[in-house]
Amino acid sequence: MGKWRTLGLMAHFAAEPLMAAHSAHSAFGPFIRIDYPHSTSAKPRRIFMIADAGLYRTVLSDTVTWRNIQINGRGKRGHASNRLSYGMTRLRGERHEHYRKLFAPPLKRPAIMPMSPEMARIAADQVATWPVGTPFALTEAAKTMAKHLAIGLLFGDDHERAMPIAEMIARQIRASWIVPGPAFFSWIREAEAQERAILAWAEEKRGDKDAQDILSILVNNTDEAGRPPSVALIGGIVSFVFGAAYDTCQNALAWTLILLTQHPNAMASLVAEIDGALGGRPATMDRIGTLPLLDATIKEAMRLFPPVPLMMRKATRATMLGGEPIAMNEGVLISALTINRDASLYPDPASFHPERWASIKPSPFQYPVFGAGGHMCPGITFGLQMMKIALATILSKRSVALSPAARIAYRTRITLAPTGNIDVIMRERGEPVRTDQARGRFRQLVALPALT
Repeated sequence: MGKWRTLGLMAHFAAEPLMAAHSAHSAFGPFIRIDYPHSTSAKPRRIFMIADAGLYRTVLSDTVTWRNIQINGRGKRGHASNRLSYGMTRLRGERHEHYRKLFAPPLKRPAIMPMSPEMARIAADQVATWPVGTPFALTEAAKTMAKHLAIGLLFGDDHERAMPIAEMIARQIRASWIVPGPAFFSWIREAEAQERAILAWAEEKRGDKDAQDILSILVNNTDEAGRPPSVALIGGIVSFVFGAAYDTCQNALAWTLILLTQHPNAMASLVAEIDGALGGRPATMDRIGTLPLLDATIKEAMRLFPPVPLMMRKATRATMLGGEPIAMNEGVLISALTINRDASLYPDPASFHPERWASIKPSPFQYPVFGAGGHMCPGITFGLQMMKIALATILSKRSVALSPAARIAYRTRITLAPTGNIDVIMRERGEPVRTDQARGRFRQLVALPALT
């Protein structure tokens, strides 16, 4: 893509980054070189865009050459906003391996599976607070449920300390993007308070060892060199892990429910599968863990609305990518959303078809939802179990419909979040449910069937 054509793309990207990247790949292919307008032959300034599973594999499999670019527009050096951005994605080498191993035990299947009854109880308690017959905000309800699950099961059930911090981390996530905006500068002013709250919480955990509490594990163990964890490690890792534990799940749960309201046949089939497995009992994993349609529904929703739809990497040294020489410090923008819409693997790629998962098994590089390679998300098992239990609990207790007034948009920052008026109406099981066609800007990202 020539440097003058780049101006149009940059303007589109500033206004609508997700669709700008997707449209560029539709027009120019899965591997694009962009010359900035100020680029010269003597001092080339370029960035690359990829939407190809093979190129994605190349980049994510080489964490020495390709470094994660911090998307949250860090504040000045020495400021709390800079330290709070020091999450797992910025760790490299021995430090990354050390903390990945340190946090692995509470996030692996042997530790996660026994959490199932408590997850089901928390989810049921949350659903019981939702009004019946009256519109209410789906995103707020999903956020609250996800926070209670993450705090209750991974952060010592310490809601008094954790809830205010979770709200600050949520604002940090909303503020995060390549080009800082008003939300970023607002968060900058709050960053020091967020760091102080995390450090005070950490002090309460010192000496109180809990093998299932991520913060307790962090503060009661040394770093890879045998030293106490630094302020940047504590603040950055807590902000990253805590945020990842609930933010991606709350968004995925909301998107899945939105899609199901627009596909009543898929909703009916899934409800029948869940009812057959539960028979009125709690949605524990021994009852729902192997339900094929439940698994496929969640996978398909996350394919269409990946938690992290755009990723950035920067070359730490000169290299080659797809036959193209890449200079040190040149960046690559990876469109997970477009990779997830490869028509050769996912026919009718913009549509919601959970049944496709009965015959496909894509690799993590063909399905970039949880990352891949050495930095693949360590919380996959926890996140999927949380999603399955939450969704099964909701659908086993209530019928769900969008409010006629709903207008759904989306926000692309680090994560892909539904925004706008996303009111839903819950009905008692067995009551008739009205199905309304969803409206709003999110329809740019998905092809919905006509509802009769």
